[in-house]
Amino acid sequence: MAMGRSRTRARAGWPDNLYPNRDGFKYRHPVSRKETWMGRDKALAFAAARKLNTLLMPGGDLVAKVTGAQKTVADAVQLFREDEIPSRGWKPKTAAWYDVFLGQINADLGPDAVADVTVNALAVWIRGKTSSARSRQTYRLLLDWIFGCALQEGWIDENPAAQLRKFHHTRQRERLTLDGYKAIHGAAPAWLQNAMDLSLVTLLRREDIAALAFADHHDDALWVVPEKTDASTMLKLKIAVTDELAALIKRCRDDVLSPYMVHRLPGKARPKQSQAKARRHHTQVLPEQITRAFADVRDSLELGGDNPPTFHEIRSLGGALLMTERGWSKTQVQALMGHASEAMTTVYLEGHEVPWIEVAPGLSLP
Repeated sequence: MAMGRSRTRARAGWPDNLYPNRDGFKYRHPVSRKETWMGRDKALAFAAARKLNTLLMPGGDLVAKVTGAQKTVADAVQLFREDEIPSRGWKPKTAAWYDVFLGQINADLGPDAVADVTVNALAVWIRGKTSSARSRQTYRLLLDWIFGCALQEGWIDENPAAQLRKFHHTRQRERLTLDGYKAIHGAAPAWLQNAMDLSLVTLLRREDIAALAFADHHDDALWVVPEKTDASTMLKLKIAVTDELAALIKRCRDDVLSPYMVHRLPGKARPKQSQAKARRHHTQVLPEQITRAFADVRDSLELGGDNPPTFHEIRSLGGALLMTERGWSKTQVQALMGHASEAMTTVYLEGHEVPWIEVAPGLSLP
């Protein structure tokens, strides 16, 4: 890398790469040798030249390196991991999802000085990293959180990620129709039928269906703390047990002795040390087993096209049926689904038939 020429006595004390130019000053890039007019103000030209030399010349800002002031993106990522993630209460699956993206951010942007990162640099990096709108939005969200930590620490004066545009992605998975549900149900084993029916009636998620125990049924209700929300909203559901639900729970009590409503005998006995850590009873069905079994039956029937519905779609089907067949309002469905906002319930109901709501005028003409 080229260095500035030796200074004459008249320019002793001048910053490297700064030269007189007519009645002002010019700066010569130490690498490209391109010259830039710096104006006539000596103090401003000197300050700008020193800052440019810090950024462009070998060795960088030695003072910052000694004092630790030159914080990097990797420092900000580490700060986010240590100070922010523990308080967010992410479930293992959510934490694993974000951890993959944090690893990519750290690998690609980690060495960069956090103060030097621009909005444009982040936008270019995200576009070059992936074409998936969902993944781009995840990167944008994480970068906003990471640089937000750096901002709070005083490492930067503004958050460049906060100015990135949001990436909107449309859902690809097809909705589960009632006919599709009936077809899969008819070909499913008894334990999977029970899981499907429990999800359709209660609108509980797969994880909560797998965890439902007979002990949760007492005092004419199902008492459920949804796994996805217990650490964030402290949501607790008391689901009234109707005659239909009571009959379903009774059907789950078969000749297999199990504390869980959805259960089955294992295909073969395994040593205790070889069993899944999440399994608390040998008859327990894990959430991923429900997903796989549902998909296997669905695929055997060749339902769903290129983006077939998953077990999770039973919730949205059940919510839609409550509105069309039982006359429930969206607010009632939202409460049973355990959503914090009506907007989320609307997302679940999109793609299903929405009923007409009968209303009568409440005012008379004056």
